[in-house]
Amino acid sequence: MIKTAIFLGGGASAAEGAPVQNLLFKKYFKSLRAESNYSDCKRVSELSSYFKEMFFIDVLHDDLDAIQFPTFEEAIGLLDLAVRKRQSFMDFDLENLAQSCNRIGFIRQYLVLLMAEVLEDKTSVVKGLHRALVESLSSNGLLTDMVFLSTNYDILIDQALASRDDIALDYGVDFTNYASPAYSPNNNKLIVQLYKVHGSLNWFYCPTCSSLRLIKCQQGVFNWLTNPAQVRCRRCQSMETPVIVPPTFFKDMSNSFLTMVWHKTETTLRDIGHLIFCGYSFPDADMHVKYLLKRIQTNRAGRLKITVINNYPGRKAARRLEEEERYKRFLGTHVHFAKKTFEEFCRQPETFI
Repeated sequence: MIKTAIFLGGGASAAEGAPVQNLLFKKYFKSLRAESNYSDCKRVSELSSYFKEMFFIDVLHDDLDAIQFPTFEEAIGLLDLAVRKRQSFMDFDLENLAQSCNRIGFIRQYLVLLMAEVLEDKTSVVKGLHRALVESLSSNGLLTDMVFLSTNYDILIDQALASRDDIALDYGVDFTNYASPAYSPNNNKLIVQLYKVHGSLNWFYCPTCSSLRLIKCQQGVFNWLTNPAQVRCRRCQSMETPVIVPPTFFKDMSNSFLTMVWHKTETTLRDIGHLIFCGYSFPDADMHVKYLLKRIQTNRAGRLKITVINNYPGRKAARRLEEEERYKRFLGTHVHFAKKTFEEFCRQPETFI
């Protein structure tokens, strides 16, 4: 059977209840205002200052429904680019002797915590679409020839695959506490490849040992605040950090583990015959993914079949046409747009594959 790759974008997680990009901050600060003494927290104070100084938004007093928030990638991308260029913003410094030393680094961590908190809250009770997809693929004998590629930080697809006792997940890298099953001679489970090219909320990196650790839930990110001992490297006791790379034009791809994931993704996807995009809008800024896709599309003998599934209730025709134009402009006019929702795909994936 022809190998198929399922590409999961933000729309796939949104179908489970996770907030889309432009609602992430609104949901967080609305939830925050419902709590008592929220303004006493240093994390809230720093985030409030960041949004007020950089985006002219008073997250503690403005009408949140009337605010046009930046996306998560825009908010964190500014900080990543400042670090890469060794530059600062007024009152937001890198390393020096000032009181605001490395505020950029701290605020970046606070933004990751914010995202993890919202995703954990909104995906704790899910519709089970990712699990339904895995079960449908399994019952139709399709998992053997399936590869998963995700740009999402949450672990919805991870949990759906790991919930089956007969599946061993291959992330394309080795973790200190979880070796790739692809190299295990005694593995008798079905190896399913899952490549998360933008990192994941359950990947923790030790910058001292250059090692990567896998945790079972994205909630582990909050140990940064509540139980720092749990996010220390088991070998050298250095503080670990989650591996999160925003899909901006200027990505920092220096992490060696992410480099391995991207390489493994490209070499694996060269052999597929069908690529199915689910909930991915093909954004202009995600040039690294576009470069990867173009290499997969052109470095092959035959034509790659491409299907896009990104419909949802209430979607405007103009948005759909704009998205189709982006796909066709870059990948060619032979792209097939199935006017179905991610939920419909999960229930009956065999009709699309």
